[in-house]
Amino acid sequence: MSAGAEVVPVDAKQALVLRISGTLVAETAQATLAKLLDATVTLPPLRLVVLDLRDLTVLSAAGVRVLAEFAVRRAQDGVRSAALLTPGTLNARILRTGLPAGALPLHASLDEALAPDRTTERRLGEQLSALTRVLLDATTVSQVLRQVVAATTVAVPHARLVSITLRDPGGRFFTPIEVPDIAADLDDVQYRTGSGPCLDAADPDGPAYALDQDLARASAWPQFAAVATAHGLGAVLSTALLPARRAGLSGALNIYAHRHGITETDRHRALLLATHASLALQHLRTGEIAELERAHLRRAIASRDVIGQAKGILMARQGIDADAAFDLLRRTSQDLNVKLADIAATLVDNHAALFPGEDD
Repeated sequence: MSAGAEVVPVDAKQALVLRISGTLVAETAQATLAKLLDATVTLPPLRLVVLDLRDLTVLSAAGVRVLAEFAVRRAQDGVRSAALLTPGTLNARILRTGLPAGALPLHASLDEALAPDRTTERRLGEQLSALTRVLLDATTVSQVLRQVVAATTVAVPHARLVSITLRDPGGRFFTPIEVPDIAADLDDVQYRTGSGPCLDAADPDGPAYALDQDLARASAWPQFAAVATAHGLGAVLSTALLPARRAGLSGALNIYAHRHGITETDRHRALLLATHASLALQHLRTGEIAELERAHLRRAIASRDVIGQAKGILMARQGIDADAAFDLLRRTSQDLNVKLADIAATLVDNHAALFPGEDD
């Protein structure tokens, strides 16, 4: 039986480097994925993870799928991933042919991986080309949209969070795929208040994009801006998706960043990525739209229910109001680099797990 792969963290100033050695095959793939995910739960939150695969003796197709899944899952949390492999080797060829959507850029050296501006345009072309192949091969629209979000996180270095908004034929807005809790919160406040950049861009008669580089000053969307700045975000770009006339659907690709963090280059890349998402929407049928909406509603209800329960526990135990309870959950989520809904679920399941000593 294979001994599996070893995952060893290596310090680097600009990124977390994980050296992977041994064999990465079907029998050990899931165990390796668990090791990688565990190794990337860090404080402060990461921006880049580099997987050093040069010491891997065996890399199978199942191993490549696990690496791709790791990259996509980290991208959904706003973390970019890259890989190190010697060009021309068998493992390098296996990795290049098996990866979807350019989720894991391949480099020959750590210096190259840590200097993204040197090869950014070449990698962007590779990512878009790979994304096009995934779009053509995907069996569901949600699959394509998830890949677009993951690719945006990689192709737009300044993106802290990425989401997609859709507007159905009845004028209702929703987020069709699962995104990080903070991104969902930012989308949701716009849906509830009827005001925000993603609503403006998703309107079929709206602008091609909505951009605010400094949400802390007077914003066109004050309620949204207050929530965004509370989460430490200061800029937003929502790029319109081309309306799917047959399905009566429109939408926007949303990028949340730090203050003055969105460049003109970022805006052009967002337009290219939004075009890919738009192509997928052209083939949506009414039944698929309804299923996307139901999935969004199920996620929202489940998340709000457990967060509401957690807030109630904190209000009773600490004698604070609902806003203070939510702020405590949010800060704990950020401090631990764990999704807010997961923090809430842990608190509901075990009241003393995260906030010990409250009853003393």
